[in-house]
Amino acid sequence: MDKIKQALLIACFMGIISTMINIIAPGSSLKKHLISVLGIIALLAVLDPFAEDGFRLTLDDISLENDIASDTYSAEEEVNDIFFSEAAERYNEYFTDLMNKNDIRTKKTVTSLEFNAEGELFIKSIRVILYDTSQGDDARKLIWQEVPETEIIIEQVEDDGTDEEISEQTEKQPE
Repeated sequence: MDKIKQALLIACFMGIISTMINIIAPGSSLKKHLISVLGIIALLAVLDPFAEDGFRLTLDDISLENDIASDTYSAEEEVNDIFFSEAAERYNEYFTDLMNKNDIRTKKTVTSLEFNAEGELFIKSIRVILYDTSQGDDARKLIWQEVPETEIIIEQVEDDGTDEEISEQTEKQPE
């Protein structure tokens, strides 16, 4: 790795010198020859660090592990996170609209999703935040028609804008 660093430093140095000589050299045919000679000198100077060991350059000499910090990244996890958040957002909108279309004053719904053993997405629970908890049974029946045997948590909106949990229970589908 030191040889590569040395070769890069020499190349940069020779590039600077070549540029300076190119600027101050007269504009004749001598300039073309001067640039050719400088190019050969630069090439030899860059190859010189490797010539010390008989031009042996192996991949063992190049170790990027210590010099470059690589972040491990799992694309599959990010895709799952994006899928989960998008699916939860869609379910939240759907259940909030379902409640409001049936005259159940709902502030919002929060859907909790999980993958089952077969890798299928299922709704673990639905938290319904109502303005009036007397409509809780109607909300529970509507949701159970869509997703039977899902845990439904009914909460009420407080006056100060925070949500207070009223009841948390898992029930069987109403008969």
